[in-house]
Amino acid sequence: MKHKLGILSSKKVKFFLITPIILAAGIYLYSNILPNLNKSQAEENEKSQLEKDMLTINMAALPFVPWDTEEAPIHVTETFSAAVHGSLTPIFELSEKDTSNQNTLFKKYECQNTICTAELKKGVLFHNTREVNAYDVEFSLTRRLIAPKKTPYVRSLLDNIVGVDDVKQENIDYISVNDIIYPSKALTGIEVKDKYNIIFHLKKENKLFFSRISDGKLPIVPIEEIEDDYIKWKRFPVGFGKYKVTGANLVEHKYFLEKNLESEKIPKFITLLYDFGNIGDIKMLLGSPDRGVAEYENKVIFSNVYSNAGFLYNYQTELGNNENFRKAISLALDREKIAGASIFGEMLAEDQMFSNIGWQKEYRADVPLAKQNIEEAKRLLSLVPEHLWKNKTFQVPTFWEDAKEINSLPYIPEIQRQLKEIGIETEFLNTNTDYDKFTDDDENVLWFTGFGFPNQDPNKNFAHFRNGSYFTHEHPNDPKYEELYQKSVQNFSRSSEDTKFLSQYFTQKNIMTIMMVQRMSVSYDSRKIVSLGNQYNGVRLAIWEIKLKD
Repeated sequence: MKHKLGILSSKKVKFFLITPIILAAGIYLYSNILPNLNKSQAEENEKSQLEKDMLTINMAALPFVPWDTEEAPIHVTETFSAAVHGSLTPIFELSEKDTSNQNTLFKKYECQNTICTAELKKGVLFHNTREVNAYDVEFSLTRRLIAPKKTPYVRSLLDNIVGVDDVKQENIDYISVNDIIYPSKALTGIEVKDKYNIIFHLKKENKLFFSRISDGKLPIVPIEEIEDDYIKWKRFPVGFGKYKVTGANLVEHKYFLEKNLESEKIPKFITLLYDFGNIGDIKMLLGSPDRGVAEYENKVIFSNVYSNAGFLYNYQTELGNNENFRKAISLALDREKIAGASIFGEMLAEDQMFSNIGWQKEYRADVPLAKQNIEEAKRLLSLVPEHLWKNKTFQVPTFWEDAKEINSLPYIPEIQRQLKEIGIETEFLNTNTDYDKFTDDDENVLWFTGFGFPNQDPNKNFAHFRNGSYFTHEHPNDPKYEELYQKSVQNFSRSSEDTKFLSQYFTQKNIMTIMMVQRMSVSYDSRKIVSLGNQYNGVRLAIWEIKLKD
């Protein structure tokens, strides 16, 4: 019995020894391992949901800060500004009808001769929850005119407002509105009547005035979020658009947006990035051979023109100032063949500021596209002193955000080949974003770039070739050109004839040699995106219109 009792006692001892261990292990598992597993699973689910809700947009190959309105290309500033800052007027008003669910500020707006009036909507809030008022509009339009660092480009957008040529610090009247101090009355042609009404006095009638000041380079901003220089943001941009900025990685050039109102059924998270590879749910500007080429990507070529492309000349140089040289360059080009080399067919041959499609054809001169004429090009070149061009290789700077390697674009070697046929050797240089115009004493003769079309103002790009514009050496001092420009500005609202004369003169003089126009090209990942929704022309991509799969 003792023996049996001893055996039973040993089993009990083992039971009492093992049970606490099992219980302890269970408690440890319950309190430590399982919560971590659950947490890991929750994090994985959250990550999966974030990826599902996140829309990544590859803006282009070359990186720009999207709110740097001076440097960033038009499609970047227009897309970012529409999403974050909203718009004074509907961005789709240039289309047949406005069916876009967008954030706009003006309730009513109209122009009678040279007086334009606008009434603001009540209750429109910046992302910092303050209501937008008419003084915000005045400040936003004029801040770069009264800032210590002047901005010629912005001035060109406002050049039809009375007083733009006479903005002075001593004219500023500082006004307090809801404990916020605004600099007012610097530009005499802008008259704030009250918090919700504003009047613009124009030099000349312009039926597209409100479209012009709705430019993405003139975002409406809250003054309290801007530094004292009126330019830099204290942190991130603040607007009244559908998206707010939540972060930025300036090293990797990634910019993060989130929808402002949870109730809106639009993509929740947005990452804007730049990469020359095939990265992103959406890719804009598909010119290079490495982007938009996957089998699951749907490609869209918008019918409206995004920009033109061609040579600007340095009129400081003897060659740039030589009309025979410029004409020879133009006649050496087979524009159809150059445009035909584009990978996605996004390029169309052209030699005028305006193309023969869309709204632009109304202002294009009734002159056929210039044809290549090698014999005449060589004759004109023979009239140019040989020591200026013969046996030389011209370095050609570029400002072209489509590709990191400019020579990977198939139309570039085609341009080189055609110029070589008349004896002009060229070397195209990759884009340096700091080189955005010819500098003083610059020896470069040619520069490959283009001008974008964010709206339907036909005189906007011609303004770059006037004295006093941002570009100093890219145009001649030509009184005839200025005369034609002024006639076009004065009369285009009533008739397109004077604008056609301006376009014809610009082309005949080869003030800029235009080779082709570019239509915006976009690809999207069909595995994630149902459609791009209602888009106007892709230059200003309406992010909120994009439909994601459930």
